[in-house]
Amino acid sequence: MDLEWKSQTVRIREFGQGPSVLLVHGYPLDGAMWSGVARSLSERFRVFKLDLPGHGENPAPAGGTMEDYAGFLEAVLTQVKGPAGIAAFSMGGYALLSLLRRSPSNAAALALVDTRARADDEAGRTGREAAIQAVRAGGAAAIVDAMVEKLLSAAGRSNEGLVERLRRIILRQKPEALESDLAAMRDRPDSVDLLPGISVPTLVITGEADVITPPSEGESMASAIPGARYLQIPGAGHLTPMERPGAVAASLAEHFAATLS
Repeated sequence: MDLEWKSQTVRIREFGQGPSVLLVHGYPLDGAMWSGVARSLSERFRVFKLDLPGHGENPAPAGGTMEDYAGFLEAVLTQVKGPAGIAAFSMGGYALLSLLRRSPSNAAALALVDTRARADDEAGRTGREAAIQAVRAGGAAAIVDAMVEKLLSAAGRSNEGLVERLRRIILRQKPEALESDLAAMRDRPDSVDLLPGISVPTLVITGEADVITPPSEGESMASAIPGARYLQIPGAGHLTPMERPGAVAASLAEHFAATLS
């Protein structure tokens, strides 16, 4: 599917047939983080594997705000016929919550994957600023080692193939896109107040060993969203869709099969 965004033609990769499901990536990644999950889901769904502006194969400039990323998601949804499910990982979850704040959408079911609703505290904002300075000085190479350490569990980091794939994804991201991500995350509003108003079926997923958004964050979100289900992926770190793609795909397939028609 092609989309015009900020005077650029953006190709949205899609796979399979059936009810539509959008997969939204996190920082410092692109849509390739969902590859294993997308292959599995495409057996039952029409899967859209997004690259946010400035990332992966998306040539449009990144806007540096979560509102900009939410606007891109809204534009994609307007091109998708019928009700759609959205699974959003980490920073992608922040963009999804910004979309819900921005306006009603035709999202019929949600999955919030290893993310949180709370805004950054002062220490978090300071950390984002330090990362911005590191990226300006050294590009993606300046943050890759620290991010691999944070994104994967100890078991995941022992998987050489997984680590290599993850490093390739991070290292190909443009410095300006990474800076945009960091600024957008640093400045995003708190979204805790939105959670009780979410009225579509919602699944919240976290990895058991997630050190960025630990299970307590997921449990708190799920308890605040009416009727939401919470699922913990055993042994996984933050990057559950790459570390445990089979488990994540199975949980998403069950959730969206039950909620999309």
